[in-house]
Amino acid sequence: MSINFNQPAKYYFGVTIVKGNAELIVSQVIANNRTINIPVYQRRYSWRREQLERFVADLKTAYANQRERYFFGSLILNATGDTSTVDVIDGQQRLTTVSLFLIAIRDFLGSSDVDYQRVNEMFLIDRFDRDSVAKNRLHPVPGDEEQYVDVLVNGMSAADTIFKSTYAYFWNVLQQGDLTVREWLSLLEQRLQVMNIVVDQYDDAQLIFESLNSTGMNLTESDKIRNFLLMGLKGDQQAAAFQLWQQNERLVGSEELSRFYRQYLTSLARSSKPVKENEIYSDYRRYVGLTKDFDQIAQLKKEQAAAKLFAEITAPATVAIKDQRVKSLLIRLGHLNNDILVPYLLQVFAKTRDGALSADQLVEVLRVLLAYLARRLFIGVPTTGLNLLFAALDRQVEHYVDQAKVDYVEGLKLVLTQIVKENKRFPTDQSLKDALVEKDYYHMSSMSLWFILDELNNASGEEQDLFDAAQSGKYSIEHIMPRVVNSSWQKALGTDWRLVHNVWLNRLANLTLTGFNGQMSNRPYIEKRDMADGYRKSGIKLNQWVAQFDKWDEATLQERQADLLTRALTVWPRPNVSTQLATDDPNSWDTLDMILEANPTGTKPVAFSFVDDQVVQIKSWTDLYNQLIDLLWDADPSNFFAMANSDESLVKHVNEVEADQRYRQLGDSDVAVYAGGDSAWSRVQHIKRLLAGSDHGLSEVNVKTRKVNHS
Repeated sequence: MSINFNQPAKYYFGVTIVKGNAELIVSQVIANNRTINIPVYQRRYSWRREQLERFVADLKTAYANQRERYFFGSLILNATGDTSTVDVIDGQQRLTTVSLFLIAIRDFLGSSDVDYQRVNEMFLIDRFDRDSVAKNRLHPVPGDEEQYVDVLVNGMSAADTIFKSTYAYFWNVLQQGDLTVREWLSLLEQRLQVMNIVVDQYDDAQLIFESLNSTGMNLTESDKIRNFLLMGLKGDQQAAAFQLWQQNERLVGSEELSRFYRQYLTSLARSSKPVKENEIYSDYRRYVGLTKDFDQIAQLKKEQAAAKLFAEITAPATVAIKDQRVKSLLIRLGHLNNDILVPYLLQVFAKTRDGALSADQLVEVLRVLLAYLARRLFIGVPTTGLNLLFAALDRQVEHYVDQAKVDYVEGLKLVLTQIVKENKRFPTDQSLKDALVEKDYYHMSSMSLWFILDELNNASGEEQDLFDAAQSGKYSIEHIMPRVVNSSWQKALGTDWRLVHNVWLNRLANLTLTGFNGQMSNRPYIEKRDMADGYRKSGIKLNQWVAQFDKWDEATLQERQADLLTRALTVWPRPNVSTQLATDDPNSWDTLDMILEANPTGTKPVAFSFVDDQVVQIKSWTDLYNQLIDLLWDADPSNFFAMANSDESLVKHVNEVEADQRYRQLGDSDVAVYAGGDSAWSRVQHIKRLLAGSDHGLSEVNVKTRKVNHS
């Protein structure tokens, strides 16, 4: 398919039709606009060497192949307001780069050259501008404009900035002499072409902006959210919103903005699932930006409140937190590197801020979470599914707070010890004891082992920060009984030294932290204990406990193992829950995909759980089908509208349902779902299709079944 760049092109975005003209970016776009303004909601200039080299290489190829035009992507300009000014909706990176190349060409030509004044006045400055000292035609965003003007005025004498480095790069390109300076200028003026789209409504601009692909750097999810929030505002409102955005950016860090929005959106509990990384903006627009009476300023203020909490939760060591108990617990939780916990903590911290939870309750919640996650790490339980658990945990706790008439902390303990499925329940004391006997701790991740030893070291008394010391390289993992046993160690271990060595080598009882691993090597235990930097003189409390013995054999290892268990049970206590609810036998549960594979005919479902592990009692496959549909509808109705608009026969618009068809209307909507009587196998097949339409799968649904006795 060929494109005639000499004819206007039409672009269709929804019901909007806009015309785009193929234009030369320098001699038509830049030259024809006195002032080109990059609005405050745009990101700052960010092209690096990779983009610059690609740009120059492409221009050289276009010249060598004698191509009449080189297409440089699309520009979207907003021409509302002053006729002498345009706002750049998309393409600011390319416009800024071309302008810097033109500055380099102008300066390389020298003020005595006939083209110096032409390049300067046609493309770089607006001599009619009475407001700007430098009369610069291009106005980048605040913070960038000063640096750009510095290069425009001072060239190679400008301060070192990204604008100066880009200018210097183009200067070096001109010096290399592959093309003459006039050949480069001719390329920019006569061959560098863009599809220039000019619109006169911000809403249209945003839709086009989201739809077009360009050769520049991809926008982050937070970039898209910023543009969405600020594009529809003008004047003082836009300035106020931009100031709030900058404050929020400083609170969480510019590199963390997309992560913040992902966790923030998940914490809003708009869906039963965590927000996906590539759907942050689309979910934001759907669940926040398109709500009734949406107000950008008010929303940014809400996000600022959440950003303050996010900063406390994710960077407690660098943020002022009044309650030192909270600060210490957050730092310890941070050592676990559990990002999946953040949405739930945002909800809990918001409750405390708003007075729904006391400071003491918040501390207790953090202690429960630390013990829960630490125990799971200690016994080696995979984290699979915990993101789903924490995304829905607050709703689940609130449900049992109401049902069991308990406070929030008791509700949390109840859910984690009794309600969630067996593989997600709070590990028992026996499971910790078994792990000490069975688990190879030496080959777990270093950070996990540092965390465990740090926590056990601080089980009683003054805290010592072993984790950070190990992370900085001050300490490393030490085998007390070495990996290679010499004759003195064989003698110390006794006649069964091989068995003792094989069994105990990588158990936690034989591991510690030391700053002198190399010096200790495989020396006898007494030497390790009494050497200048040995266990006896160690500042680490765990090592001081080890130093009380006169030998290191199986009996000593048994004593240390018992001590470590006592420490673990002390530092990570299992909640003592007074409220007891009826629980189900976990051995009778299977995922729906396994049930479908085995054929559900002849079975009757009695309970199911989906996404958040809350157990729902049911009476039949039809009951499961209907209740699951209601959960999916409550989580995201738009999926059902999409299915109704497709060829999915299970979901139809109400006016499409014939009188003799059995469909059930969903809420007050115009959408209905199939409700006819079918076999168990067919019901599960229907569920599979509806789950797929809502971006779920059969493996996410757990069902408890029993055999049907027909005798």
